[in-house]
Amino acid sequence: MKSILAYSLTSLVFLLVIALNCVEAAPAVKLLKINQHAMAASGDSVYLVQQGDTYYSLSRRFGIPLDSLQKWNNNKMQTGQTLYLARQAKPVANTTAVAAKPAARPVSSQKSASAATRTVESTSAAAAPAPKPSEHKSKSRILVIPFDPYLYFSDADYEIARQSKIPRQNVRHVFRGRLNAMLAPQGYETIHLLGGVYRDSVSELSRIYKSLNYSYQDNKQSRYNHQPVVKEDEKGAVAWVLRQKEKMGLKDEPEEVPIAQDPDKHFGVKVKDPNFFSYFNGQYGIDYYVFINQFEVKTVYENCLDRAAQNYERDFLVHYSIYDSNGELVSGNKVKVPYQSNINDVQRIVSDSMPTMAKRVLSDLPAGK
Repeated sequence: MKSILAYSLTSLVFLLVIALNCVEAAPAVKLLKINQHAMAASGDSVYLVQQGDTYYSLSRRFGIPLDSLQKWNNNKMQTGQTLYLARQAKPVANTTAVAAKPAARPVSSQKSASAATRTVESTSAAAAPAPKPSEHKSKSRILVIPFDPYLYFSDADYEIARQSKIPRQNVRHVFRGRLNAMLAPQGYETIHLLGGVYRDSVSELSRIYKSLNYSYQDNKQSRYNHQPVVKEDEKGAVAWVLRQKEKMGLKDEPEEVPIAQDPDKHFGVKVKDPNFFSYFNGQYGIDYYVFINQFEVKTVYENCLDRAAQNYERDFLVHYSIYDSNGELVSGNKVKVPYQSNINDVQRIVSDSMPTMAKRVLSDLPAGK
């Protein structure tokens, strides 16, 4: 009888132990179902990409410059991917084993986020002290607004990207960033929202682009500079045929020139927000606004520079508008810089062409004070 009782007690204790283990293991099942999307915080160093996420939305959520986020992740994003929210340390060249250091004490998300902001290297503006108030500025100020990436048109990005060994989508960002950086005239204090030092480019540029309307407008010459009107080159097969018809006395009905090709018009901008100028004048003390409205790269196959080498003329066309602080249009025009299609190294293209573009745009400003 005693042996039976002892056996029963032993069995009961064994079952009780199993039950307790099951109860303690239950929370582990729930942890697997936690929404990783909801767990991401501004101080995290990685993030699990969810369906519907974009680089733009994540840069806004975590306060990280858009191009830095793309650079850290090789500009790749797909659902389920682990996305880096901070620059990753380069691997140490020396493979000799190093003694492990004690783990650092965890810091709050707020401190981590501020530390990440200080170490960001980016071509976008990060938060920084505001410029001196307008009454204390020593020079006239211009605000440079780069072209919206959606207003970039090119038929040469594939060749340029392949030769330059960069992703195709990066070509427009190189042109955008370098032209923006070169728009810094002597005698002025230049404020760049892209790659500048004053405020966050993502929010400020977003506000600006939402305040604008674009349309083809008549060219307006600056009273400070009279640039030659951009005209189509009178070369190529079409022009040759027209000249032969004229010699033979044959005349066609005048054809209507497409507005996009009209040399007397440019792709201009108008400000629809009535508070635009008062807001940015108050924020920065601006005297002139330089808008780059559209950037085009077009290969002109009618103009063959070297038929044996299949080298054609390639035109870079920049549409721009300049306003003063009162919202008056100072000038609106376009700059055409011819180049050659066989040169596709983006750095060489930039060094050869961008200074001319920037100089022509800035010549419409008055002399700096």
